Amino acid sequence: MKVQAITISKGLAEITEINVDKLGRNEVLVETKACGICQGDVYTFQGKSIGGRAMGHEGVGIVAEVGEEVKNVKPGDKVATLGHPSFAEFHKTDYRKVAKIPDEVEDFTLWISEPLACVVNGIRGSEIQIGDNVCIIGCGYMGLLLIQAIPKTLINNFIALDVRNERLNLAKKFGAEFVINPKECDAVKEVRNILDGEADVVIEASGAQETINLATEFVRSGGKLVIFGAHVLDETVPTIKWHVKGLRILNTAPNFSSDFTKDFQDAVKLLRKGIFDQKSLITHRFSYKEAERALRIASQKPPDYIKGVLTF
Repeated sequence: MKVQAITISKGLAEITEINVDKLGRNEVLVETKACGICQGDVYTFQGKSIGGRAMGHEGVGIVAEVGEEVKNVKPGDKVATLGHPSFAEFHKTDYRKVAKIPDEVEDFTLWISEPLACVVNGIRGSEIQIGDNVCIIGCGYMGLLLIQAIPKTLINNFIALDVRNERLNLAKKFGAEFVINPKECDAVKEVRNILDGEADVVIEASGAQETINLATEFVRSGGKLVIFGAHVLDETVPTIKWHVKGLRILNTAPNFSSDFTKDFQDAVKLLRKGIFDQKSLITHRFSYKEAERALRIASQKPPDYIKGVLTF
């Protein structure tokens, strides 16, 4: 079957025609209704490379056809999908990588779920314990999802840091007890004043240069530094401080997970339950025919931009 799809290269996002092969016995064909724009897609558009990522892997839509051995979904079901390239009118994937969403869903953009699987994996991998003092650096789309899902009733102090006050306002809305803008104060001193010391767990969720160094300053000796954000450019990290402090460095990328498909299925359960709420996070919606404009805006990140989604 020939379908329209988006291909991305440096500075370009073009509509092309691709062939979707015949379904396998355990595969599901999905009519794409929306697909989130991942930061990895943006990096490709910018001419950077992080490798190993399918373009447009945050799909959601309606089941069009199922393979003969598929039992968990049927044609007409509304589903989120995991990981398969879905910047296309139709995409297919393994039956284990689809999860049903409510039949009454009308705004598919609010049900993109692959990023939420990353968050579930990130929280599991952070090994947050009851009574921990937790800091998160970076309140962009992924950071705010982390803030929504972190078990705030079980931890002690919870601090969020970002350089944009409008993001910090959302962080507070979603349950951060304290918010800090490093541009407006000495962040290290402020964190230590709040905690009367340092944090048990610090999650670096921004991916910006130098934030790993900043995060290192917040972690107590023997604590956990969680690298959640994707650092697309190699940079020098403070290994001697990590050594002296005896830090546990946890790199909670998707490949860190022992079962990312389970993370995805669990994430959709939490979305259905209302733990995740994307209404204030999906700020920009574009037709797939505007993909180049969408990626340009996502690259520029204007003040009102948190997450963009292509619709089909």
